[in-house]
Amino acid sequence: MFKSSETIDVETFLNLLKKEDHINSLNLSNLEFDNIDFSNKTFTACNFSNTKFKNCKCENLNLRMCFFDFAKIMDSSFENSDIQFTSFGGVEISNSSFKNSELLQNNFNGIKAFKVNFNDSDLYNSRFIQAILDSVDFENCNLKKTIFFIKTEHKVSYKASNTGLAIMMDDNSISKREHKKAGFI
Repeated sequence: MFKSSETIDVETFLNLLKKEDHINSLNLSNLEFDNIDFSNKTFTACNFSNTKFKNCKCENLNLRMCFFDFAKIMDSSFENSDIQFTSFGGVEISNSSFKNSELLQNNFNGIKAFKVNFNDSDLYNSRFIQAILDSVDFENCNLKKTIFFIKTEHKVSYKASNTGLAIMMDDNSISKREHKKAGFI
């Protein structure tokens, strides 16, 4: 899927970011971005695994089939973004916002989220399996076919969201045998 298995350095990437609005198939894993503006850019099939984002502005961002597995996202805004078919597996997200975004068919499995805002977003058919959520808001969200199999949940709000169309479970609501039968373990 990726053109190169080699990661480019931050300086080379930032020069590319200034010139290009559409970036495809780059391996940007294991980099650190601090105070970078990614707004109004499109990334397709890019690998951001194990990358750190701090104080980044990622508003009106378009992502398709990207990987953020085990990345760290801190004090960053992904508001008004269109993110589809993207994996955030094992990501640590804190003090960040995805407000008013299209977050369709994404993998948030195993995330650790603290003070994250998903309000007014469409999370259709996304997955939060074995997630740890603390002070996370999903207010006025479309949660149709979204799977919440939460490991730990504290101060999570689903106010005015269609939770009846989501699949919601916690560690205590289903036995290990049922987990296995459902394909979760």
